[in-house]
Order: sequence, then C-alpha cells, then structure tokens
Amino acid sequence: MNARPGLEMMTSAATRRSFADVVGLTAMARGLRRRWKVMLLVGLIGACGLFAFIMSGPRTYSAAALLIITPRQATQEASGTTASAAIDSEIELLRSASLMNDVAEAVGLRRTGEGVGRSNAATADVVNSIARAITITRRGATNVIEISARASNNLRAQQLANSYADVYIANQLRAHVDSSQQASSWLARRLAELRDAVETKEAAAEAYRVQARLPADNAAATPAADVQGNDPQSQVQLARADLDERQARARRLQDAVSSGASLDAIAAAASSDTLNSLRDRMADVDRRQADLENRYLPSHPAVIAIREERQSVEDQVQHEIQRATSALNAQVAAARTRLQTLQRSLPPPAPPPAPADAAISGVDAMAHYRDLQREAGIARQIYETYLQRNQDMADINQLNIPDTRVLAYAPVPTSPTSPNLLLALELAAALGLLLALLTGFGFEAADQSVKNGDDLEERIGYPAVVSIPTISRRMMRMMPPAERHPSGYLIGRPMSAFAEALRVLRTVIVYSKLDKPVQVVAVTSALPGEGKTTISMCLARISALSGQRVCVVDCDLRMQSINDVIDIETDVGILQVLAGEAPWRSAIVNDPSSDAHVLPVARAGFTPRDVFGSNAMARLIDDLRGAYDLVILDCAPILAVAETRILVKQADTTVLVARAGRTPVKALRAAAQQTVLADGHVLGVALNCVLPHWQTYADSLYFDQAKSYYSVG
Repeated sequence: MNARPGLEMMTSAATRRSFADVVGLTAMARGLRRRWKVMLLVGLIGACGLFAFIMSGPRTYSAAALLIITPRQATQEASGTTASAAIDSEIELLRSASLMNDVAEAVGLRRTGEGVGRSNAATADVVNSIARAITITRRGATNVIEISARASNNLRAQQLANSYADVYIANQLRAHVDSSQQASSWLARRLAELRDAVETKEAAAEAYRVQARLPADNAAATPAADVQGNDPQSQVQLARADLDERQARARRLQDAVSSGASLDAIAAAASSDTLNSLRDRMADVDRRQADLENRYLPSHPAVIAIREERQSVEDQVQHEIQRATSALNAQVAAARTRLQTLQRSLPPPAPPPAPADAAISGVDAMAHYRDLQREAGIARQIYETYLQRNQDMADINQLNIPDTRVLAYAPVPTSPTSPNLLLALELAAALGLLLALLTGFGFEAADQSVKNGDDLEERIGYPAVVSIPTISRRMMRMMPPAERHPSGYLIGRPMSAFAEALRVLRTVIVYSKLDKPVQVVAVTSALPGEGKTTISMCLARISALSGQRVCVVDCDLRMQSINDVIDIETDVGILQVLAGEAPWRSAIVNDPSSDAHVLPVARAGFTPRDVFGSNAMARLIDDLRGAYDLVILDCAPILAVAETRILVKQADTTVLVARAGRTPVKALRAAAQQTVLADGHVLGVALNCVLPHWQTYADSLYFDQAKSYYSVG
C-alpha cells in the first residue's frame, strides 16, 4: 500500500472560500466566540477599574454666565465678516492676562496691589490657574459669549463665572470712561482758552467804544446821525429781554421733566432734534416689543433682547434731556453775563459837544472799533465751533459705547459635571470592549491549537472525520458512579450527540475504501492525553452495539489505559501472546457492557524488545482479521513512542485523535507526516472534546444546530 500521496494532499489542500473567509471575518468571529468567557472577564475588570478610577476622582462643578455683545455703530454698519471679527476681538480681550489678574483680585486669589511686588512666576501661576478654570466660547454665530468656570465647589464656580463677567463689563466701561475723559479734558481746556480769548476781545472792543464814546452794536453800519437810538441803555434792555426769554425756556423744560410730561412735550420744550429722533425710535421699539411679547414667553431671548434695547433707548433719552437742560442753563448763564457786562459798561453823562476836528477823529475811531469787533466775532465763531464739536463728541461717545450686558448670570450648579456618570459609563464600556477585543485577538494569536474542522482542513491538510462533542459535567453526574466515564456514558445515553459522533466515526472507517473492507484501524495521537484510548474503547462498543464483531488490542505497553476503562486485571496479555506463552483467544477479555472483546496488556507488560515488528505480531493481526469484522489497535502517541510507526504500517488505515483547543497544530502536522513516512494511511483526524460553539459546517455533526435530533447532549 502506497501512502506517499498523503504528503501531496497535505500540501495541496485548497478549497473555494467566501469573501468573509478570505478577509478573515469568519475566523475572527469564531475566535471571538470561543474566547467570550475570558473576553467578558477582562472587559468587565477593565471597565470596572476605569469606572472606579473616574468616579473616585475629585468632583468638579461648572457654572456658565452669558454675555451679549452688540458691536459698535461703525461695526454694525460694516459687513457680517467685520462684525464677527469684532466679536472675536472681544473674546480675545476676555482671555487677556490683565483681565484674569483683575478677576483674581475680585475673587480673592490675589490682594489688591499685590502684583506690584510679586514675582513674575507667582503672577503667571495666578493667571494660569484662572485660565485653567475659565473657558470662553462663542455660541455659534450669535453675539452671545459663554463664560464657563470650573471649581471644586459649586459656589466657587458660580462666583468665578459671575465675577469674570462683572469684571469684564467694569473694565470695558472704565476704558470707555477714561478715553472719554481724556478727550473731554482736552476740549474743556481748549474751550476755556477760547472763552477767555472771546471775553478779552469783546471787553477790549467794548472798552474802546466807551472810551471813544462811539455808539454800540450797529454803529459801524449806520450813519452817525442815526446811531443815537442804539445807545448803551438800549443794549441793556435788549440783553435783559434775551435773558428773560432764555430763563423762560429753561423753566418750561424743567417743569416738563419734573412733572413727568410726555416725550413729545419735553422735546418741544427743549427744541431738540435728537429727542425727536429718539421719540420715533422709542415708538418703534414699543411696537416691536408688544409684537414679541404676544408671541413669546418673557424668558425668550428675543423678548429679553428687545427689553434691553428699550432700556438702552431710555438711557439715551435721559442723557439727551440732561444735555439739553445743561445747554439751556449755559445759555441762561451766558445771557446773564452779557447783561452784567453791558450794565457795567454804561457811559457816564454825555460831555459837551466835541469840536469839529473831534468829529473827524471819530471816523478813525469807528474804523478801529470795527476791527476790534471783527476780531471778537472771529474768536466767538471759533469758540462756538469747538463747543459744538464737544457736544457732538459727547453724543458720539454715548451712541458708540460697546453695548455689553450680562444676558444671564450663572446659577449655582446643583450637580457636579465631573466625574460625569454617563461619560464614565461610556468610557468604561469603550475601554472594556477594547480590552475584550484585544484579549480575544491576543489569545487567538497565541493559541496554536486546532478548534474545528476548518482548522484541520486549512492548517493540517486532513479532514476531520468526526467531531466528538465534550460531555458536560452535569450530564456526567447523572450517570451511576461506576459509569461516569465516556465509554459508560455511551452505553447509558445511546441516543446522545456523543454516541452519534462515534457512529459517524465507525461509518467513516468501515466505508472509507470501496475496493476492500477496512478491518484493522490504528488509533493514535500526536501527544499523550488526547483521549485516544477513550475513543478506541467507545468505537469498539458502538461497533459491537451495531452488530459487528470487534476487538480492541491495547498496543500502549506503557500506560495500559484500557485496563482502567473496563476495570480488569490479568496476568495474560498481548506480550504473552506474542512471546508464544499463550494463545490469543485465552488472553481475550469480554467487555462487561457490550459484546466487544479486548486484548489487554498484562500487569507486568512492558518489554524493551521490538515485539510489534516481529512475525508474531503480523500473524496475530492476520488471525484477528479472520475472527473479527473490526480490529482496533489502541496505539501510543506516535511522536512519543517509536513502536507506533510500526503499527500504523500494519493497519489498513490510521485515525489521528486530537483534542480541540489543546493539540498544537505543529504537533498534529508532525504526527501526520510521521504516519505517512512510516507507510501508514491517514484516514483523517478525530477531533475530541469539541465545544458546541466551536463547531463549523465543516465538522461531521453540526450538533450545536441539530439539538432536536438528540435526546441528550
């Protein structure tokens, strides 16, 4: 019998595979399914450890204050990109180190003035601590800025967020006031200089007129004969009338304001175009506010914004009323000053008429008086121009002030944001899943044992002639104490999946060759402890139950395992038969649980002589062929004992027993190669102790999906 083609089969095993098999998804899924217990254990340990670590960390509370920033007027009139850049600039101001220093003083992290003598490192530490606790973000594309503060105490977090908002607004107002004060201070000094110049020039012109005894006011435009009516007494009367008229306007405005008159009445009393425009704007705001309040709740952002806009317009109205009142009071004071000046400049009683040549010199005096009046008029025009500029600048400063308000102060946080229970659960679950997958992949990568029929086909090159399921401990405990072993379970549960797997093995062996029946089969394994003796005895019993004449020959001289399985002790065994000391029929022992026969090894059965390669062994096998339908040679592991290589040559076929999840691939491959090199014929591999969830469709019985066909597992 030529067994060399088996080597070619080992190296040329190739089958068509699906896409999942090609990319390894099927094998990966099977591997993870096999390792689910250790994966679950490692995943739970990792997840619980991370969850405990996160939840044991210090508690952190977060509080958020909201600011709404309306850019300056020039920015509002620009494009949206410019407005967005202005908001971003405000955010950078919020993140500045100087503001954080002010916040540190406000919350007590640094005392006022302490930064002057403090080291740069200490100041930097304070700024860094504030920077770590504060987060400044813009809410989408809106003008709302969120100031989020984190602290280990909920009240501290609220204080930090609200103090940051208040300090920012205070700094903005302070900066605006400082710039306005600088401009106002310069204009005030300039106005005082111009006012002094006007008063000096007007006083000089009036003093010259009085000295030269010239007529007042329109004397430069009327003949000398007609200026008699415009004497100083008339000027005093006109000045008194002007003062009375201005005082009356000031009283009307004061009475309208104090009596709570309407804005229309106040605007009419003040004769202010600015108040008229603010009145129109107030009417528009009232209309929009009524519309929004009818559609939304009072807490809606649009309602809050329109109320803030109304408050801003009201503030501007009050400012304009104050400005108009101040302007009228200033006009009253100027008219009173002019009246007093004219009263002081009344001439003494008129002297006798001047001679003719004095009248001639009066023409030159009138020309000089006109020059003095012209200089005084130019000075007053310059003064009034600066006065108007001062008023315009005040209006611009009022309109262009950054409208920065606190939209919502931070409430006291009721629950900590860190550790976050939901986030901790999510992270723990993610870590547990990752560790479980890594554990499964690691165990699969380190495990070089065979698991199912697919592993045998792909990695060994021989098929799994049968996949024998493992017997659960629960099912084994249901057996009588004397039968709590696989061969006893086979007799007690003949309709189980385990018994059906042994029937499959018998069928494969008997019908493996069509030209001639298989009578002698060698059962071996690569390493000890694979269950070959158990499979041999169970195969003998299932064959005997099927009506065959079967004999098991114990060829494992060292272990004598069959004696333990059927609980026998004998002084005559295979060695005595091969030595010619006894006929083989006298050494046969009947299996008490079936009609199978056993040729055991006597108690002192080991010998160093090569008994299996002798002619006596050949004659024994020939005799057994004639007496039995099936002869099972229970051999020692082929990699451990050299005698097995002789026995596999004498058998019609060889079945290699491998234990699922234990037998290494390399050992099983070496055992198959040794069998082929010894001119033995490898029928296939009997995969022992297969767990249900390890099986694939390549296994002989896919019993995990066919449980209904078996009475028990």
